[in-house]
Amino acid sequence: MLRLRLLIAFGTWVLIFFPFGAAQAGNYKEAAASVVTVVGMDSQDRPGLQGLGVVVGREGQVLTSASLLSANRGGVIRTATGNLQIIRALLQGDPLQDLALVRIAADDLHPAPLARAERLKLLEEVWVPVKEGNGFRLQEAQVTGILPLSPRLTLLKLKSQDPERPPGTPIFNGQGEVVGMLHSFPGSAGQSGSKFYLARHVAHLPLKEDRKDSEEGEEHSPENLPAGGVYLTFWEGVAAGNRQDWKGAQEKFTAVLTSGESLPEASYGRGVARYHRRDFKGAVQDLEEACRRLPGYALAFLWLGKAWERLEDRGKAQGAYEKAVAAAPDLSEAWFRQGELAYQDGDLVKAKEYLERAGDDFPQASARWWYLGNIAQSQNRLQEALEAFNRAVKLEPSFIRAYLEGGKVLLELGRPQEAAGLLTQAVNLEPKNSPARYYLGLAHLMSWNRGGAWEQYFALQEINPEMAAGLAVALERTQ
Repeated sequence: MLRLRLLIAFGTWVLIFFPFGAAQAGNYKEAAASVVTVVGMDSQDRPGLQGLGVVVGREGQVLTSASLLSANRGGVIRTATGNLQIIRALLQGDPLQDLALVRIAADDLHPAPLARAERLKLLEEVWVPVKEGNGFRLQEAQVTGILPLSPRLTLLKLKSQDPERPPGTPIFNGQGEVVGMLHSFPGSAGQSGSKFYLARHVAHLPLKEDRKDSEEGEEHSPENLPAGGVYLTFWEGVAAGNRQDWKGAQEKFTAVLTSGESLPEASYGRGVARYHRRDFKGAVQDLEEACRRLPGYALAFLWLGKAWERLEDRGKAQGAYEKAVAAAPDLSEAWFRQGELAYQDGDLVKAKEYLERAGDDFPQASARWWYLGNIAQSQNRLQEALEAFNRAVKLEPSFIRAYLEGGKVLLELGRPQEAAGLLTQAVNLEPKNSPARYYLGLAHLMSWNRGGAWEQYFALQEINPEMAAGLAVALERTQ
């Protein structure tokens, strides 16, 4: 579920760039001034865990990682100007996202706005704070992976010069808005913990003007921060999936589901783990439960469709994929799955329509172009087919079938020397691939390279005498 390969499979990807330059200079300085240092204090007023936070309101609201405070009795915050402020109250706590909104004295603060919607995109440039002297400066980072675990949880992978950052490190977009935060989830006994960048969903820890279900001014002592034990178990399941320990992931998610906590993401996580352990019936049960409990759960519908495919119920698989794209129209893999089913059914019109709706932001993107190339080839649109096969090998340089079909198309187009180049790559990747050697021999022959053609003939004699005989006939005709 959670390895990088599946980060791509799950992600909703749109390519967009936000240039970093003088136009953002004001936002840059204001955002850096909003970053604070947070130190948890124990019952004896001794310093404990240390991390960062960000000022998000002029009334003294600070957003930070709950893990810095949950095992302590409050804490101290050092502002950008060097002032030390005692945390006066907990305004809200969210143990699932490990977030805490606390209040300090509203003196000399520089708040940063919270983004009202998730606008982070793949390859977008963002800013993260790094220590500089007594304050902070912002350093560029790039969003290299997006994993929307559910409609309310999105994990981010950032590429930056300094990947080691403390809990509570905020992420700023190009407008200087807070869009996410780094959280640390300690592991169980004998296991290392995990760090995740989480995009802040608008439903999590809203500001005062967004709070509809609580009385204005409601405050609690920081020591009353909700316990996060079951949520830590959930994130341990996420970490287990990230290292492809599907048995461990299933056990962790099962522990969450038997705790009585209502967490659809745990049903989803266990369903994906069961899928990888080939328990497809169990996967269907968990994924259907996740879809039922959390409306619009596109990824759960996607994996539900994949499980139904494994159970050979193509109708239910198609229905699940339709619900997935209805909930998330840019979920490429769901479109691809529908296109693949239509292709296998021989409905090339629908297959082409679905495959063209998909993007290249999932692991099977090379297969998408392979299917599109085959469809174009069957309709005698040879140049379009060639372009599709070239796209396939660009995405997956080891895709032998795409090299082979691309070479055959080039032969049909009367371009044997180019065909020989593609087919040589296929042979280099798989020396015992008989069709690749046969067509490479033909390409050499059509290019007046009889030596190269005879070389393929002798190689074929060892691995496929029948194809070698066919190539010999072509060689004899050109004598």
